Amino acid sequence: MYVPNYIPEPLEVPGNITEEQYLVRLVFIRRVAMLHVGSLGLIGLLTQLSFPQMGIWYALTALTACLTGLDLLRIALRGKAAEAKISTLCLPTVLVLVAWGIREISQSGWPVFQPVIGVACVAVYTIVAGRDFSFVGCCLLSLIASSAGVAALAASFDRPHAAFALGTNACYVIYLVYDMASLLARRRRGEELAAVVDLYRDVFNFFGYAVRMVKHWRKHRIWTVK
Repeated sequence: MYVPNYIPEPLEVPGNITEEQYLVRLVFIRRVAMLHVGSLGLIGLLTQLSFPQMGIWYALTALTACLTGLDLLRIALRGKAAEAKISTLCLPTVLVLVAWGIREISQSGWPVFQPVIGVACVAVYTIVAGRDFSFVGCCLLSLIASSAGVAALAASFDRPHAAFALGTNACYVIYLVYDMASLLARRRRGEELAAVVDLYRDVFNFFGYAVRMVKHWRKHRIWTVK
């Protein structure tokens, strides 16, 4: 008797990284982690530019519109080489908009340094772990190390700002490791930069995933009242 999973199967494209040998997958993960560190470094430099002072909501709205457009692009061209190329070309725009949003948040007095610590811990783990790499181990150890670092830097903050720093760091590390594991089924060898774009736009995947899950439950009559 076939018993359906409670969650829908992950989306896959032919020839994705999960079909490659283990060492190929490991190199891909390391490259994506290091490129993501580099992208955050570029964002840090971009925050020094003079952005228009329009407020946080305008900056976040512009970023949301860009990421939503990239999500729709991926849906329309899923599995095609053109999608990865176009996504890579859009990476500079994404970084500029993220930098604008971070600058606005920083000028409002909220801490914004924590993603750098979180992704740095993830990148260090991918290198140090070697062949023993584990996404679970990466998440737990990176979370512990980054939380300690954020706590040390936030020691002089008041309680709301310290809680914000620790909370956003924890959410970021968990999201980053989970998404890195998920995107392996959607990316092929050589699409590391497109995968970095995924790490930014996949924030909105949680909404789409919720819709997929409801449809999956209805299809297989899971959690439905007869």
